[in-house]
Amino acid sequence: MLEEMGLDCEVVKTAFPPTDPEFLAANPTGTFPLFIDGETLLTESIAILQYLAARHGPTPLSVAAEEPGFADYLQFLEVGEATLATPLTAAVRTRFMAPEDQKANWTVENCKSVFLDRLKLVSRQLESHAYMAADRFTAADISVGYALGFGEGLRLSEGYDPSIVDYWRRLQARPAYQRAIAR
Repeated sequence: MLEEMGLDCEVVKTAFPPTDPEFLAANPTGTFPLFIDGETLLTESIAILQYLAARHGPTPLSVAAEEPGFADYLQFLEVGEATLATPLTAAVRTRFMAPEDQKANWTVENCKSVFLDRLKLVSRQLESHAYMAADRFTAADISVGYALGFGEGLRLSEGYDPSIVDYWRRLQARPAYQRAIAR
């Protein structure tokens, strides 16, 4: 979102799970992301997207209440994190933090299956739209794209249907995405 809006930022890398005392002082839950803008501190991904649009906009990345596609915008802004990425959190934590003999288990496999099943909502949207809302790229696509990348990192992209594969490739081809990844 920062790159799409042309906003300057500093990316600070830290260990996973975080052990840096400064990071944990700012975000005692130890979750990612941690976003700081002056005196503002946010740890919820969707709140960060909304904050950037409201505080540093206007931007075509948000959809106004009076615009067609507003309901889709709200829906898919949340879907990326709440519906898609949330079940993958247990799989990621298990992959990086569980003892070796506990990395493969029913819960992890179920979380992956739930993620792939929930992608049906995205596939259905892509049947009639190039993007998640308002017939343009918005923060909702950033949210959903984040989850698709999360799934790809867990090697789940082989289960993406062709419409999602095409959509994910289009998102990855965006210059702002390329700049963000390069950071």
